[in-house]
Amino acid sequence: MLQYVLIWCFLVLMTAQNDTPEFLFTPLIQNVTEGDNVTLECPARGNPAPAISWDPNNDTLSATENQTTLLIIGVSQSKNYSCTATNRNGTIFQTFNVNVKKKSATFTNQSKTACPLEFIPKRVVERYGASLSVICRPTTTSAEPDIIGWEAPIGKWNLNMPDNKSATWNVEKFEDWTFEPFCFGTFSDNQCSVTLPITLYKTPDTVSISVQNHSGPLQEGRRYTLQCDVFNVAPLAALTVSWLWKGEIILTHTYDDNLTKTPENVTFTWEITAFRNYSNEVITCLTILDPKQDGPSQQVNTSKDFQVIVHYAPEFLFTLLIRNVTEGDNVTLECPARGNPAPAISWDTNNDTLSTTENQTTLLIIGVSQSKSYSCTATNRHGTILQTFNVNVKKTSTSTTTTATTITTTATFMNQPTACPLEFIPKRVVERYGASVSVICRPTTTSAEPDIIGWEAPIGKWNLNMPDNKSATWNVEKFEDWTFEPFCFGTYSDYQCSVTLPITLYKTPDTVSISVQNHSGPLQEGRRYTLQCDVFNVAPLAALTVSWLWKGEIIRTQTYDDHLTKTPENVSSTWEITAFRNYSNEVITCLTILDPKQGGPSQQVNTSAVFKVIVHYAPKFTDEYDSVEVVTGGNVSFGWSAEGNPPPEVKCNYPVAINARATTRGRQHTVSITRATSANGGIYNCVATNEVGTATWQTTLTITPLDHTTGGNYPLILVVILVIIIIIMLLCYYYCTKKHGRYSLISARNNDVPLHKLYRLLTISYDQLYKERAKM
Repeated sequence: MLQYVLIWCFLVLMTAQNDTPEFLFTPLIQNVTEGDNVTLECPARGNPAPAISWDPNNDTLSATENQTTLLIIGVSQSKNYSCTATNRNGTIFQTFNVNVKKKSATFTNQSKTACPLEFIPKRVVERYGASLSVICRPTTTSAEPDIIGWEAPIGKWNLNMPDNKSATWNVEKFEDWTFEPFCFGTFSDNQCSVTLPITLYKTPDTVSISVQNHSGPLQEGRRYTLQCDVFNVAPLAALTVSWLWKGEIILTHTYDDNLTKTPENVTFTWEITAFRNYSNEVITCLTILDPKQDGPSQQVNTSKDFQVIVHYAPEFLFTLLIRNVTEGDNVTLECPARGNPAPAISWDTNNDTLSTTENQTTLLIIGVSQSKSYSCTATNRHGTILQTFNVNVKKTSTSTTTTATTITTTATFMNQPTACPLEFIPKRVVERYGASVSVICRPTTTSAEPDIIGWEAPIGKWNLNMPDNKSATWNVEKFEDWTFEPFCFGTYSDYQCSVTLPITLYKTPDTVSISVQNHSGPLQEGRRYTLQCDVFNVAPLAALTVSWLWKGEIIRTQTYDDHLTKTPENVSSTWEITAFRNYSNEVITCLTILDPKQGGPSQQVNTSAVFKVIVHYAPKFTDEYDSVEVVTGGNVSFGWSAEGNPPPEVKCNYPVAINARATTRGRQHTVSITRATSANGGIYNCVATNEVGTATWQTTLTITPLDHTTGGNYPLILVVILVIIIIIMLLCYYYCTKKHGRYSLISARNNDVPLHKLYRLLTISYDQLYKERAKM
C-alpha cells in the first residue's frame, strides 16, 4: 500500500505544472547613455523550470548564476542581445535592443520629445475654478526615473505608483490662467521635465445686442451697425460668434488667431439697412465656446432677442381721387394710410361743415350741390403727405332734349363703380371654385333708384326681387370660370351706368410636399442642402402663405402678394440648411395658408407629410482607452465603442492568443483576457467604419511582471505542502512499526517499483529528527 501512495506523490509532483517556458515581461528596448552600465533581465517561468542562456553578440559579459540577468559594463555602442529559455517542453527567445546615446554636456530641461515622461490625462481642459488631478508617469517601464515629482507652487502632489515611480498633482480649485506646472524626472545620468498643457475656459458673463450710436426705433432707409458684445470669456481661440435672423445663422466670426488665455471682452458687428418689412423681426446673437474642439463639449450662450422696430413716413393705401356724382347725391371719401408710428389723418373741407369718422379716415358729404376739391393729410413724426379728391357734380336736367343728350353722353360712365349709385350684397364674392353664387344688386339709396336694373352675365340667371323691381339677384349653381366678371347696370332718367362684381375664386392645393433639391436619401453632416416645398394647383397666389415649421415653430415664411394671376398655379418655396448630427430625427413640415378673404376664420390650412431629417456622419470613438495595464497572470477586460450614422462596424486587430476572448455587440467591441501573459501585450488597433467615413484608435496593453518569488507558484507550493504532510505521515507509520518489531515482507516482482532508495532517504531523515529531539 505504501509504495502506491509514494508513486502517487511522485506523479503529482511531476504533473503539478507541466508548462512550456514563458517570459514574465518584455522590456525589449533600452535607451542608455555611452559609458553606462546596463542590466538586462530575462526572467521566465515554466515546468520544469527553464534554463536561461544568452547570446552576448561576441562580447565577454557576465551573467548571474541562474542566467536571468546579464550585466554590461560601460556600453560603448548600440547592439542587440538575445536571451533563450528552454525546458523539455519547448524553447523561446527574445531580443533586447540597447540603443546607446552619446553623452551631452547637460540633460536638464530637455524637450518634451526627449523626456520619457507622460501625463494622464494627456491634456487638461477644465472650467475656471474646477478641481484638477493629473498623474505624471514614465512612458515605459524601462525608463523609470530615480526621482519623480512636480514643480507647482499651488496644489499638492504625492507618490502613488509601486516603487514611487509616478506622482499625482491635485488642485481643489484651479484659478490661475497663465500658470503651467511641470513634472520632472531625475535619472541616473540626466534630469528632464515636461510641461503640462492646461486650458481653462469660462463662458461669457453676458451676451447682448445694441445699435452703435443709436437708441430707439430704426428709421426706414438708413444704415445701422448692430453690435453683439460678449463679456468676460476665455479662451478666445475656442469662441465662435454668430448672428441669427429668422432662426438661421447668417453671419459667423471666429477668433482662431487669438492666443490670449485670460478672459476678454469681444464685439462682433453687422451692418443692415432698415426696411419697413423688417419690423417685428427678431435678431439673436449666439456664442459657442468649444475648448475641447468637439461638439458634445460646446458651451452655448445667446443674447436676449432683439426685436427690430422700423419707423417710416405715412403712405396712402389707395388713391381714388376723382368722383363723378349727380347733384344731390351723398358722397363718401376714404383716405386710409399706414406708417409707423400710425399717422394722424386730417381733412381740408374747403370751408364746408362736413362730418368725419372717429379715426378721420372717412369724409361724408350729404347732398352735394357743386363740384369741389377736398384734401386729406396723413402725418407722423417722420413726414407728412396729402392727396386731393375732386368731386365732379353733374346737374340734373328735366328737358327731353337735354335728357337725350345726357343719355348719349353718359355712355362714358359705364364701368365706373365710384360714379354709379349701385351696390352688391355681398359687396364682394369670395368662394371656392365650383361653389354656388347668389348676389343682389341694388341702389345705394332710395333717392338713386334706377328706372331699369339688371345683370349682364352669359352664365347663371337673374331676376327682379325688390318692390317696384328696383333690385336684381344673380344666381349660379356651380361657378367655374376663373376670369369671368359679371356686372350690374342701372338705367336712370338721364344716364346709364354699371358696376362690376368683384369675384375671387379660390382653390386649396392638390398636394403639399417636401423634397431635397438634387439629392435623395439621408443627408451628410457638414454639407449644405436646399429643401424644397412644392405646392401644386392652388389659386389665387396673392392669398397664399407658405411657412416652414421646425420643431413645431414657424421659422421661415414666404408670401406671393405680387402675383396677380387668378388661375391655379404650382409654386415652390426653398430653405437652405447645413446638416448637423444633432438634427437627426428632427421633423420639418411645410404649412400653407390660403386666405382669400384676408380674415383669420376663412383661412384654408394644408400641411405636407412630415419630413424626418436623417443625417449620416462619420464614426467617432466614444469609449476608448489609450493604455491598459495588467499584471502577469491577472484578468483584464477593455473595449471600444463608436457612434456614427449609420451605426459603424468596429473591427480590432491585436495579438491572437488562446486566453483572449473578443465579443462584439453592435458598435461595442470588448476584449477579455484571462491569466494574461507577455504574448498578450502590444498595440490593439481598432477601426470603426460606416459608409460616411472611418475612425481609428490604438490601445497599448502593458503586461507588468509579477513578483515571481511567490506569485504564480501557488499551485506548486500547495502540492509541495501536501507531499510533505504525506511524507511526515509515512515517517510516523514507519517509526511506529519499527519500534514494536512488526515487519511486513513483500516479495519483489518485476512490475513493482524498487523503494530501497526512498526508504533509505526517509530513514536518514528520521534518524536526524530523532537525534535533534534527544538533544532537547
